This record gives sequence, structure tokens and C-alpha cells, in this order.
Amino acid sequence: MPEDVRADLHREAFRPAVVVTQGRQARTFLTELHAWQGDPPALPDVPVTVISGGLAHGTDGMPRRVRDAATAAGRYRAAQSRQGRHVVAARSGHYIPATEPDLIAAEIRRLVLPPAG
Repeated sequence: MPEDVRADLHREAFRPAVVVTQGRQARTFLTELHAWQGDPPALPDVPVTVISGGLAHGTDGMPRRVRDAATAAGRYRAAQSRQGRHVVAARSGHYIPATEPDLIAAEIRRLVLPPAG
């Protein structure tokens, strides 16, 4: 990951409060995930981008079959919106903001800035 991202993570992500918050989220994560699988939130008619990591096993520990299923789920979710878009981050596993921050920034700009011209 880029050195500036590594420095930000070291400075901000490994604080005790962050670890406490992650622990709290972990207690309800699977329950919420199962609820959303059965009844996903409706997407309003707004632009939506789902970004999936393209790398599997060996890079983030996710086996290829799990990565493929996650990518298919992202593609499906993006297709639920009339303005949906699915992007595969080819050089990333799970932590796309850390490994391809420029891709994330480009998608945010595409979503919030008016088209050029």
C-alpha cells in the first residue's frame, strides 16, 4: 500500500477507540448481514457504485470461490439500481481504500461531480 496510506492507518486506525468500535460492530454484524440478505434495503434512484476486489487467496486470505461469490454479489447489488455500476479493483483484495485509493477517489468524483462538457 502507498506509504501515505500506511502512515494514515498507523496514526488513525489502530487507536483503542477504533478497536472497541470494531468489537461492537462484530457482535451484530452477522445478524445484520443475514437480515439484509433476506430483505435488502431498497436503493433510491441515485447513482450507485459497488467496488469489488479482484484478488483472491494469497493476497487477503479469501479463497477464489469466496472472492467470486463476493464479486457476483457486488455485481448483482449494483444491477438493482437503474444508475448502478460495478467496478472490479483488479489490484486489490478486501482493503480497496488502502490498496487502490485513487480508484475510490475517482468513483467518488464520478458520483458527485457534474459531467464535464
